[in-house]
Amino acid sequence: MIEVVLFDFDGVLCHDRFYEEILLPQHQELFEWIQNNIFNNKNLFHQWMRGNINTKSINKIIAEGTGHKEDFLNDMLLKSLEKIRLDEKMFNFAKSLKEVYGKKIGIITDNMDVFSTVIVKKHKLDEVFDVIINSADYGCLKIEQNGKLFDKALSALNEKIGDCLFIDNSTQKVDFFKQKGGQGFLYNNNFEELSNLLKINGKSN
Repeated sequence: MIEVVLFDFDGVLCHDRFYEEILLPQHQELFEWIQNNIFNNKNLFHQWMRGNINTKSINKIIAEGTGHKEDFLNDMLLKSLEKIRLDEKMFNFAKSLKEVYGKKIGIITDNMDVFSTVIVKKHKLDEVFDVIINSADYGCLKIEQNGKLFDKALSALNEKIGDCLFIDNSTQKVDFFKQKGGQGFLYNNNFEELSNLLKINGKSN
């Protein structure tokens, strides 16, 4: 029986992007530069998500590459983070798993320092989820160090991986979790399929 459900954040609980709500459409060129040179630069992007480089340093790189002032970029990012919206259906679904069906729920995300300092606080995620593991706080990504982040989450919840379902929109990460001995679900807006899976395996119907 599934006792724990772990959610990825980006692509599952949220679909908004950093900078987007504030920079578009007025600063289209700047937004595209950031996408091409920061988010599409896998090495730099991963260093940011591992916490090896912080957000202010990222904005310094953007400032040097675009001519915009760092203060402006820091302000734009903060404002965009304040506007980030959760996927209401998935968020309410997660809450119902905990409040109605008694499941433990958590977030495991490859994310940046500002996820912990801004997004978690803004949406009070720590008041809803039993555990929140952000890669930037632990120095590695989800599939690195033999899945250290999953081990941290399960240890905090005092649960076994065989009783845990992990929901992610990445085939690689879902397959990795299955290889570790857990149950995985590849999310691609297939909400009804996920709901049916939890009702069956969670014996909540």
